Amino acid sequence: MKCRNCGAELEYATQFCLYCGTKNVDACLVYLNDKFRLFFFRADLNVVESYSFSAHPDSIRNSAELVAERIHWRRIDEVLVSGEDIKAELCAELVKKYALSNLKIVKLEGKLEKLIENVKSCLHIERKLRKIKLKPDEKIGGAHSTIIGGREGRKLLLDVAKCEYVKKIVPGVIEGCGASGGGGVRLKLTRSDEKGNIRAILINGTSVQKVLIVTTACTKDEGEFVRKILLNSLGVIS
Repeated sequence: MKCRNCGAELEYATQFCLYCGTKNVDACLVYLNDKFRLFFFRADLNVVESYSFSAHPDSIRNSAELVAERIHWRRIDEVLVSGEDIKAELCAELVKKYALSNLKIVKLEGKLEKLIENVKSCLHIERKLRKIKLKPDEKIGGAHSTIIGGREGRKLLLDVAKCEYVKKIVPGVIEGCGASGGGGVRLKLTRSDEKGNIRAILINGTSVQKVLIVTTACTKDEGEFVRKILLNSLGVIS
């Protein structure tokens, strides 16, 4: 196996390259049932490396430490965690407790086989999507220059514009929703259309503004992938 950046020989496909400092892993999943099951994904080679360690109460600490070591060796900063029945929460706690670096923990639900397929599918979509190298404020524009909510409303759109799969954000007309206000300024990402663009609504009190988020996605599935990334960046659980 070779490093995808410098071509140096690697002992295993997802090894961190000490020659050029490149991460050769695209995703990490830890699943807890009768064992700790650890998976590393490398999309460009379609490789999934897997390990398993005992989850017996007498050895669970040692196993959690082994999981932490293998994650750290690959310089991973985000880990997907899940588990059978109620073990997902325990899995998240143990990964965070024994981590050797500051990890972002993302909890998922579902059967192990389905989770693996979903991760592989997301990585496939991610590799296809074009990345946009523009400053966030350069992506916001259109016929309607006014953004409701003042600085708060603009900040929400700028947070969305930071995503490298967002090409342009087009604020629409402002309407009154007729409902009682409250709750501050909010941005709702309602859906992705057939072309992969995302329909959103900016809400401030009784005022509502439609927003079109143009992405590099080309299909609805790709658009939904981007929408989930944006929901996560806004702190919303999809």
